Amino acid sequence: MSTVPMHDPLRLSANAEFKAQYNKTLRWSTVVAIALVLLIWMLTPDYVPNPYKLRQEEFEAIDIAEQQAVDIPPPPVEAPPPPKVVEAAPDDEVAEDVDIADTLMDLDEAISTAMPGFGPVGDEGFVASSENPKVLLQVKAEYPEMARRAGLEGTVTVKVLVGPDGTVKDAVIIVGVNPLLNKAALEAARKWKFIPGKQRNIPVKAWMALPFVFRMN
Repeated sequence: MSTVPMHDPLRLSANAEFKAQYNKTLRWSTVVAIALVLLIWMLTPDYVPNPYKLRQEEFEAIDIAEQQAVDIPPPPVEAPPPPKVVEAAPDDEVAEDVDIADTLMDLDEAISTAMPGFGPVGDEGFVASSENPKVLLQVKAEYPEMARRAGLEGTVTVKVLVGPDGTVKDAVIIVGVNPLLNKAALEAARKWKFIPGKQRNIPVKAWMALPFVFRMN
């Protein structure tokens, strides 16, 4: 014959008391937690944002006295050295490096003597004058050092166009020896000064031939 288990009344009573006590404790814990949160929130001061402000620098105004403009004179311009003047030497005196012929050659004579078959100068280059130009200033040609070392010698004849003001307007090689000597003769010829040629007492342009003799001593 089987037996039906019976529940222990003491155990049931203890379980019921534990559950009741647990529910009561949980309720009080919840109330206390909420109260603490409310208390902390009430005691905490309100947050007031404090935006960052840029620091403004104060500048002190300084009065600058008006300055008077000072005119600075331009730097002095050095005048170019005057051309070398070659004084006419006596007949028995010989120049050191470069000789200038004693007499100026007429252009037609220079062309026919130095370059046979060269032909007459065209209308653009030829200017007729009844009175030939006369030399006021002779400039000696400098003997190029490279030509001197190479032993180059010879006579360079330069055709110059003398303007109505007595200055050389153009210079052309009629008889050349070497590019170095030709260049030296042209540079010297362009610095010559003349009393201009005349046609019926009126200054006109006229061509003249200037021979430059380069020889070693």
